[in-house]
Amino acid sequence: MHRITLLSVGKVKTTCFAEGCDLYTERLKKQCDFTERILSPGTKEEENDRILKALEKAEGTIVVLSHTGKEHSSEELAAWIGKKRDIGSPISFVICGAYGADERVIAKAHLVFSLSRMTFPHELCKLLFLEQLYRAQEIARGSGYHH
Repeated sequence: MHRITLLSVGKVKTTCFAEGCDLYTERLKKQCDFTERILSPGTKEEENDRILKALEKAEGTIVVLSHTGKEHSSEELAAWIGKKRDIGSPISFVICGAYGADERVIAKAHLVFSLSRMTFPHELCKLLFLEQLYRAQEIARGSGYHH
């Protein structure tokens, strides 16, 4: 089973976002070896230090989500994840806190993806990303979820 890890800063506290994150997390766990590691929030420097420390144990390809990254369609994300799955390469995705990723975290990434050029609250980014990750799995399965 394909291993995907999500490293994120801070718990989602807004009820509607938390419920959505829980929904997609449970769905993902049925499709892949999905784990999430939540780091405690702090100042930008503290958060980025925690991320860097956690990335020391990261396996496979490290992907940081940042507004500075490249945007991809759902189909492109699904195809990319599928290629990683097919060669048995784990993926570690990183969602930084409200302050974003500093240059040290970006430098540690193999790839930098962007959800949008727009700015969203951190909690909404996490929900959007989890849904897109689930959608990518469903596209690969050919389930009809993506239409």
